[in-house]
Amino acid sequence: MTHSLFSAWQFQQRCDSWQQAVRLACLPLAEQGVINGLYAHQIVNATEKLGPWYILSPGFALPHARPEEGVICDETHLSLLSLQEGVDFPDHPDIRLIIVLAAANSTGHIATIQRLVCWLDKAERLAQLTQISSPAQLHAVLFAHGS
Repeated sequence: MTHSLFSAWQFQQRCDSWQQAVRLACLPLAEQGVINGLYAHQIVNATEKLGPWYILSPGFALPHARPEEGVICDETHLSLLSLQEGVDFPDHPDIRLIIVLAAANSTGHIATIQRLVCWLDKAERLAQLTQISSPAQLHAVLFAHGS
């Protein structure tokens, strides 16, 4: 089943580290040929140097790197990882929702981010997604009527 916004989505019980969570969230995009293996590495390296600038609200991260750091596709894609047990990022505990942004260029991602924000705001999806406890719940939120 496809989703209008997300190229991939997955549910996991937990991750041992924020680095593992970033790599896991990137994996479907690599498997689909959207990013290469360096993309997750670039996100991890930048986070270690600059901190997790992409934590947008409690429980929610939108990690990404620059397009030239591993995006190998002509379109912008999003990959969603929902964790039942939150993972701690530097200075940001209990992150349960990780959406990796793989932007095809430095400007094209703006429309995708706008669509994402509108989608998350509708029906309090962000709050729902940070409280998911099963793959079935994730599927229900992603494919609720009007998604």
